Order: sequence, then structure tokens, then C-alpha cells
Amino acid sequence: MGNYKLVIKAGKVITPFHVYHDYVVAVDNEGKIGFIGPKSEFTGSGDLFIDASDKILAPGFIDIHIHGANGADVIEGKIESVERVASFIVKHGVTGFYPTTVTSPLEMIKRSIKSLVEAIRRGVKGARILGIHTEGPFFSLEKAGAQDRRYLLKPSIDLIKELLELGEGYIKRVTLAPEIDGALDAIRFLKNEGIVVAMGHTNATYDEAIRAIEAGATVANHIYNQMRNFHHRDPGILGAVLTRDDVYAEIIIDEVHHHYAAREIVIRCKGTDKVALITDSIMATGLPDGEYMLGAQKIIIKNGVSRLPDGTLAGSTLTMDRAIRNTVRHLNVSLQDAIKMATYVPAKIMGIDSRYGSIKIGKQGDLVILDNNMNVLKTIINGEVIYSHNK
Repeated sequence: MGNYKLVIKAGKVITPFHVYHDYVVAVDNEGKIGFIGPKSEFTGSGDLFIDASDKILAPGFIDIHIHGANGADVIEGKIESVERVASFIVKHGVTGFYPTTVTSPLEMIKRSIKSLVEAIRRGVKGARILGIHTEGPFFSLEKAGAQDRRYLLKPSIDLIKELLELGEGYIKRVTLAPEIDGALDAIRFLKNEGIVVAMGHTNATYDEAIRAIEAGATVANHIYNQMRNFHHRDPGILGAVLTRDDVYAEIIIDEVHHHYAAREIVIRCKGTDKVALITDSIMATGLPDGEYMLGAQKIIIKNGVSRLPDGTLAGSTLTMDRAIRNTVRHLNVSLQDAIKMATYVPAKIMGIDSRYGSIKIGKQGDLVILDNNMNVLKTIINGEVIYSHNK
């Protein structure tokens, strides 16, 4: 059977399509999963053996919407900033992420994109950067929320081309409001470029959202938050998203962004195959209450909740492991499905599910070991232990 870089004997393996007990998962010398099966069938050896007989093994978490953490924001335009984020989130089980820009002065966004490209090329310690997500500046004034209204713009193909050229192929997702002038042309252009388009910070009606979906939009950006409210005679974008099977929803499962009944509605309408957990976390994540920045705006953290000075919610201080725990504890969702929402569904949204998001032979050896309370014990990337909780 040969020698492997890493061999893990796990009490429970959540792939997340199946749950196996007393299984072995082995990662080969190329950093890919080379074996998954009952421990009785494994006859190989490993350079590193981990006995997780009383633990849970799952795919590494993927965060497709995250601005910052640990005192850093990717909009700062510094490689050191994105590395601080990557080094922090890997401790919470994240093996891959899409650093997300925020509406700011255009030169600030451009500088951030350039620094992210350089960080991807150099590589950073911690979670791997899977691509860049630009959130804004093409948003509705009415639903800007914590996106800085001073720097909102209408989408133009020329500007989008300029940003994509700066991104050198690494911009993988763009979030915009589908109802503003130029948005439908932008969606069609981005789709043709192979870029995921999300609808967010939007006051779109039902019909406007449907037109955007038909043009190529496939994701609802942090569903509910800064979206036109639902009304039985005016279902708006929420009505479109919740009734269309060809649209995914991402959601922030923290303690403040929505009532749990509202979250249950999303899961009942979409199913766990179409809902992705995100953090939307900002630079204060992991730090004490106080004053911080989001782009060019001051934010205030009180009791762990991030707001602008006027009280508007401004991202979150959520971590992905906590989002999973909240989903299992407060919603009628199994651990298997919650892990799927943090792994396979984000990978599916971004079109990288052939390499990431599940435990399957040939996929990347990006894994996380959890205890039975869903706390992260080890985070593994390419078969190498990047983080280990010391007990």
C-alpha cells in the first residue's frame, strides 16, 4: 500500500456526504488524499501518524466572505495584513479563504487587490488564499449598510476590466447590487469571464433579482442583511432567492444578525446543499471590545458586536468553528450538514469542489480534527499540520 505523508485514525470521519466510524484517512506525498477506508483495510505506513480514535475528522473549512481578523483587514493593502488573517483563522479550522475587499476609496481597493495578488504568489502562513472576493463598490445607496456610501459607484465594464487586470486572474467573485444602472451588463460580462457573481447590499425587487439570476448571478450575499425586506405583495430579492433552486445563499450564523426562525426559513427553503456558512469577520475578530476600522470607517465593538457609530451592523466577529457550533446547537441541522455548509457548499459555489471541500481520494489533504464539542484540535493543509491545539 506504500508510505504516506500523514495517516490519521479517526473515531468519526465526516466526508461530509457520509459519516464513517473507525476509519483511516491517509494523505500522500503530493498532499492529496490517497486512502480512506476501515482501519482493518489499511496496511500502509506514514511519516506522521495521528491517533484521533475518539475525535472527529472533517474537511477543512472554507470561508468565502471574510474581511479581516486579529487586528488586520485585507483592505489595508499589506501582505502582513492578509497573513495575520490567515494565521488566525487556521486556528479555527479554516484551510482556505477568499479575502474580501470592502467599499472604500478606489485607490485603496486597487492597492488591496495588488497586495492580495502578491500574497497569493508568495504564499502566506496559515490558511491558503483561494482567490479574491471584491464586495463593492457597486451597491445600492439604500442598502449600503456598513459599505461606505461616500465611495459607492455604478458598475462600468471598463472599471471592472481594470480591477480584473490588477487581480491578474485571482479575482474569483464580485458582489454587487443587481438593480443599479449597468449591473446586468456587468453580471453578463463577469459570468463570461468565469467569475462568480453575488447579489448584495441591494434594494432589488423580485423582478430585478430574477433578471440578475437569468443574467448569471448565483449567490445571495449574506442573505437578509442589507437586502430589500420581504412583503407578501412585494417579495423582493428574498422571494427570488428563496424560491430559485439555481441560487445559493450565504449566511452569518452568529448571535446578532438574525432571529433563528429567519435562519430556519432559509434552510427549509434552500436545503443545506444550497446554504454556505460565512463569517464576514472584520479586524476586531479575536480581539477585545474597542474601536477599530472597516475600510475608511470607524467601527465600535461592544460585547463582541461590530457596529458603525450610528448603530449599523458592520460585519461580524464570528469564527467558522463557532458558526458550525451555533448551527448545530440552535437549528435543526446535524453536524454532518453543518460541516457540509462550511466545506463542500462554499467549494461548490466557487467551482473548486473537484479539489476542495470533501474527503475523497485525489482531493487536497486539507482536514480538521475536532473534539466532540466541535472545538478545533488540529488544522491540516496538504497533509501538514499547520495548527495544533496544545492541551
